[in-house]
Amino acid sequence: MAGSAKPRDQRLTKDGILRAALRIVDADGVEALSMRKLAADLGVNPMSIYHHLPGKAAVLTGVTQLVTEGARQISIGPGTWQEQMHRLAYEFRALSLTHRNLLWHAFTSDDFLGREGPMWLSLVSILRNAGIPDPAAEQVGAVVAALVGGLLLTEVNGTMRRLMGTADADDTGFALAVRLLIDGVAARSRKLG
Repeated sequence: MAGSAKPRDQRLTKDGILRAALRIVDADGVEALSMRKLAADLGVNPMSIYHHLPGKAAVLTGVTQLVTEGARQISIGPGTWQEQMHRLAYEFRALSLTHRNLLWHAFTSDDFLGREGPMWLSLVSILRNAGIPDPAAEQVGAVVAALVGGLLLTEVNGTMRRLMGTADADDTGFALAVRLLIDGVAARSRKLG
């Protein structure tokens, strides 16, 4: 395999490996990712990758973390809590669908949405601004995150289009779901307040 490797000037790094793996996953899906294919893309011997990551599972975990790091650039900005939740939901959707081939794998990973991550912290902050006290804010946040994640999976697998029967079902369904979530949070806030 080393004979087919492309010469590269830059040193092999964990970040470089993960970015190359993400390109493969984005283009061809998680199933297409192999250590050999990744090595060929990087122009290195497959064993070189193992100096940085112990195997494919670690590569996929790293790729998932790389994508979730993209959430650090998401800002809820000014506005009412309803506007902030709307913005956060759409930002999360955009980030997730940018890497739709990773979506299935990432959402089945127990650390996709970490409790110290920017997406989670933003969501809990919005819920507190909505009048949901702790620890209920974290409980409601967990349910909201799970609902949005499930909704995005139905968007990727075509369920929403099939059930609604329209070409714009993904956008229409997501918009309706976000409105329902906001209404549900408002109702919960009134009940707790």
